[in-house]
Amino acid sequence: MKEQKEAPFCHIFEWEKNTFVYDVGSNELLAVEPELAAVLPLFGKRSESAITNNFKNEYLVSKIKTACAIISSAQVEEGLFIARQPLLEPSDPRLAQPGVCDSHLGHLVLTLTERCNLRCRYCLHGADLDWVRDHGVKSMSFETASRAVGYFLDRSDPDKAPVISFYGGEALLEIDLIEKIVDVARAHDRGREVTFAIYTNGVLLDDRATDLIAREKMHLQVSLDGPREIHDKNRIGADGSATFDQVTEGVDRLLSRDPGAAGRLAFVATLAPPVDLSAVADFFAEFPPYVRHGISAQPNVTVNFANLRGQDWPSAEGEPTADQLDRAQGEYIAAVRTGQRAQLSPVTRALFEPDLIRFHHRSRSPLGDRFSPGGNCQPGRRKLHVRVDGRLQPCERTGDLLELGDLESGIRPTEVRRLHENFFEAVNDRCGSCFALRMCGVCFAVQAENSDLATVGFPVPEAVCEGVRRRLERTLGMMATILSMPTEAKAFLDDTTVV
Repeated sequence: MKEQKEAPFCHIFEWEKNTFVYDVGSNELLAVEPELAAVLPLFGKRSESAITNNFKNEYLVSKIKTACAIISSAQVEEGLFIARQPLLEPSDPRLAQPGVCDSHLGHLVLTLTERCNLRCRYCLHGADLDWVRDHGVKSMSFETASRAVGYFLDRSDPDKAPVISFYGGEALLEIDLIEKIVDVARAHDRGREVTFAIYTNGVLLDDRATDLIAREKMHLQVSLDGPREIHDKNRIGADGSATFDQVTEGVDRLLSRDPGAAGRLAFVATLAPPVDLSAVADFFAEFPPYVRHGISAQPNVTVNFANLRGQDWPSAEGEPTADQLDRAQGEYIAAVRTGQRAQLSPVTRALFEPDLIRFHHRSRSPLGDRFSPGGNCQPGRRKLHVRVDGRLQPCERTGDLLELGDLESGIRPTEVRRLHENFFEAVNDRCGSCFALRMCGVCFAVQAENSDLATVGFPVPEAVCEGVRRRLERTLGMMATILSMPTEAKAFLDDTTVV
């Protein structure tokens, strides 16, 4: 822990004409008077008389002294406003030991093929980027797939149901292989516990695919960007053809075969400029396939903004995306306040609720003297990605350069340790003083995207950190507003879980 005198480890911000403090040490969000907010950055660094003299022309002396007394009392009695910035250290080296880094595995992701039947305009694989593969033609062999499944299930977490996901390219181009893998997995001692999932563009949801999905009660993540005019603008076939009708017909086919699949379906809407949030929100609010099948539940939707870094994307006209997000934020807060949250479009909820829910369920334990950045990701254990040739990676978003081993050697402890050390080296100059320290989700995927082939470096640019802080401040502000609402309006948070 740093020993020099410091101000409390807090973030002070204004929201809707009120002043708030996010206290990093306690992980608490507090509404405070302006005098206390003014005093906090100096408290502990200057004497009370010096602080009083500094602000005597702005605030009443009595209020300045009261603020000092409140801070001092809160430090002793409530553990608030502690001037503690932790000493950063790499992840626990025991996590990279044999028998630890390759045990209790949770989720296997198999890239079955590099082939894809679409050429989406924003796709990273078609953007000629040096950190991610181009569209390829390779597919995984049955032998590789079988070895991957056996390796994973033999080392899977005994206390949790194993998950095996099929990825691509387009996974359904390898429907034969999927069927064989399912048989191999089901024959394993843990086979009946396995949950299967497919990531798909939805174009190939024919009778054979939907029968398999229904029979095995598979989860399905379908890429669908919104109504036809938005979806078909960017999600096009390799021949340039539109795909919206094929995708929605495939969803209809699955729901006709298995209405219960609605509970296992998830949709990913990727938004690229020019963004029209309202049109996408309206589409999923009255989702045509669900309406046609009499399904009253809202679809499960995740909203992504296209990663256009390094791409020559045309400038967009229309309302700026930031303004649309601000308007959606206002709609969300108004709906929560009036008890109409459940009537919101799932798109509007998807924009804000994951962060709000995660913050609501945050740890309230005091920040320790030591902290390991990126400690929430245990490469290989939380998720293990197997490429078509059997190489192992932390997840499917880590490009071409970050690896953990291969099916011959398994997860190599030296590679796990190297990942942890490289991540620590990339961020240890700034994480300890960052107010987003405890809520940061920056991971190895960010390093992969920003990797430098010339130096074989894996930096985390400061711009990424700035984005994390902006996003957290929005979440803190929205949470502050929600916490000020009547109990019945904010009670929904207690019924949520972190996914």
